Amino acid sequence: MAFLAPWFLALAAVAGVPIFLHLLRRRIGRTVDFPAVRYLARMEQEHSRELKLRNRLLLILRVLAVLALALAAARPIARRIGFGHAPVALALVVDNSMSSGLVLDGRPRLDALRTEARELLGALGPDDRAWLVTADGRITGGAPSALTDALDRLTPLAARGDLAGAVRRALALARSGAPRAPLVALATDGQASSLRADSVVQAADVPVVVLGVGAGAPRNRAVLSAVPAPARWTPGGAVSLAITSPDATAWRLTLDGRTVARGDVPAAPATAPARAEPRLASAASGWLRGSVELEADALRADDTRWFAVRVAPPPTVAVRGESGPFLAAALGTLVDEKRLARGTLGAPRVVTVSGADAAGVRSPVFLTAPQDPIRIGDANRELTRLGIPWRFGAIARGQVLARAAGLEAQRDSLSATVRAFEDTPVRLRYPLVYSPGGNANAAAVAADTLATAGGTPWVVAGNGYVLVGSPIDPEATDLPLRAAFVPWLLEALARQLGEDGRLIEAAPGSTLTGVRDATGLERPDSTVLPLDGDRLVVPAEPGVYFLRRQNARIGAIVVNADAAESDLRGTAAGEQEALGSRVQALVAGAKVQATASGSAWRAATFSHAAGQALLLPLVALALVALLAEAWIGGR
Repeated sequence: MAFLAPWFLALAAVAGVPIFLHLLRRRIGRTVDFPAVRYLARMEQEHSRELKLRNRLLLILRVLAVLALALAAARPIARRIGFGHAPVALALVVDNSMSSGLVLDGRPRLDALRTEARELLGALGPDDRAWLVTADGRITGGAPSALTDALDRLTPLAARGDLAGAVRRALALARSGAPRAPLVALATDGQASSLRADSVVQAADVPVVVLGVGAGAPRNRAVLSAVPAPARWTPGGAVSLAITSPDATAWRLTLDGRTVARGDVPAAPATAPARAEPRLASAASGWLRGSVELEADALRADDTRWFAVRVAPPPTVAVRGESGPFLAAALGTLVDEKRLARGTLGAPRVVTVSGADAAGVRSPVFLTAPQDPIRIGDANRELTRLGIPWRFGAIARGQVLARAAGLEAQRDSLSATVRAFEDTPVRLRYPLVYSPGGNANAAAVAADTLATAGGTPWVVAGNGYVLVGSPIDPEATDLPLRAAFVPWLLEALARQLGEDGRLIEAAPGSTLTGVRDATGLERPDSTVLPLDGDRLVVPAEPGVYFLRRQNARIGAIVVNADAAESDLRGTAAGEQEALGSRVQALVAGAKVQATASGSAWRAATFSHAAGQALLLPLVALALVALLAEAWIGGR
C-alpha cells in the first residue's frame, strides 16, 4: 500500500481521544451502600454486562471512524481493491512532427491524434497528475483542462522533431509523480522515419502504450534538396535538385520571387529521387533568396524548398612562394576556372596566401606552417605582428587523424570542412596554441577551431585569417590529396576571408551560436529582428533569413524541413501491423505495447495503474461507523 499524502497519517493520533474519554468515565473510589439505592444497584448489576458491551462498541466505532478518516486523508493506494483506477502520473506524448500535417479527406492527421489524446485526458481523475510532451520537446503541465487547451493550440512542426527525446522526457516526468503509477502514452502517425532505433529509449518497468493512427494511402510529392553549386555565383551557377513523386511532376525555380526556370521530373520514390540541375545566371548581385516549388498536395510543408546563393565577382588572391607548390597549384586551378582572380600583393581586399614565416604580409591572410622547422620563431613573430591570437607549438611527429571541430562546423559556412578534414592523416604538425597576450580562453578556442589533430587545434580561423598547423605538403598531411581540399579552400577564401559571410543550413527551432558579429536577422518579409549576443533561436517557419550587420547582409540562414519527413512509409492504415516492432526498436522495456485502436489504447494505459484509490471506501467506512455510533448511543 502507498499513500499520496502520508503526512495526514498523523491524524490517527486523534483516535486516542475516545479512549481517553472512555477511561475518564470509569468509577474509581470508595463505595458506600445506602438502603435507598440498593434496588438500583441490583438493577445495574443485572445489566452491567450489556452496558459494558455497549460502551466498548461505542469506543470501537469512534476509534474506527477517526482512523478511517485519517487514512482517507492520506489517500492510500492498494492493489485490486477500491473503486476506479489508482492515481497515475501520466505523460502524454503527441507526435506533431511535420508528417502529422498530412491532409486526408479534408482533415489533418494531427486532428485524429488530438481527438484520441483528448479522450484519454478526459478519463483522468482529480488525484492524477498529467503532462503533455510534444515532438519538439515542449512540456505542458497542469490540470486536464489546461492540457486540453494546449492540445487545441497544437500545430504540425516544420521539422521532424525528436520523438525519442520526447519519450525520454515523458519517462522522467512520469517517474517524478511517485507514488502515483507512472504511465507514458504516445500518440503518433506511425511514420517509419520517426520511429527509428537511432538511440533506444530505456523505459525499464514504466508502461509505455503507443497508439498509431493511420488512414488512407498517402501519395506525396516533395523537394528533398536544392543545393546551389557553387555556393558563390560569378555570376552564374547551377542548382542541384532532388525530387520524389508518385508520378511525373513539374517544378518551378525562383530567385528573389522571380521565376527563372521550369522543368519536369519523372516518378521517383523517396529512396531514389529524380534529379535535375538547371544552370542559371543572375543579373542581380549580393545575397539572393531562392526556392524550388511543386504543385500543392496533401502534405504542403515539403512542396517548397529554400536555398540561398551569393552572386559576386570571384575573390581576389595573391600567392607567395612560401605557400608551397601544392597550394599554388590548387589556387591556379581555381583561377583557371574563373572562380578566383589574381590580385596584387598588399592591395585592399586581396587575400594573401603564404607560409606564416613570410615577412610583410597584410590581412586578410591564409597562412600555413613553414616548411623549415627553424622558421617557427619567425612565423610566431609574424602572427604577433598581424594581431593573430594563435602561435605554433613544438613540432609533433607521428601519424594522427584530423577531426572536424564540433557539430557547428558541419552546419556552418565551411560546409566542406567536414569532408576535407575528417579522418585526414597528419604526420607532421605544430599544435596551435591560443595566446591573446598569454591568457587562454576556452570559448574563443572552440569558436576559432575548424579542425583538430591529436586532440589539439590544427586548423583555425578568425577575423581576417585562416591558419593551418602543417605545411600543405603530402609529407606532412594528406590534406592536399583529398578531393574536398579544393572546395574547402575556395570556401575559406570566399567566406572566412572574403565578404561572402556565412551560409548556414539549420533546422526549424534549433539554436545557433557564433552570431555575435550580426546585429539583425532579416525575415522573408524584409522586417529585421534585432540580435544581441552569440546565440540565435532559428525561426520555426521555413525560408531564407539573412544575417545583417547594420545595413549590410553578411550571411544567410536557410531553414528547411527534414527531408526524412517526406517519406510517409508506415503512416498508411494498412501498414500499422509493423508499428509494434518499430516501437519495440525505439523503446525498450518490459511493458511496451502498441495498438491502432483509440479505445484499446486508453484501456491498456489505465490497466497498468498500480491498484485503486481507497478514498471513497474509507470515507464510506467512517460514515457507517459514525451512523452506527449515533444509533447505538441514542438508544
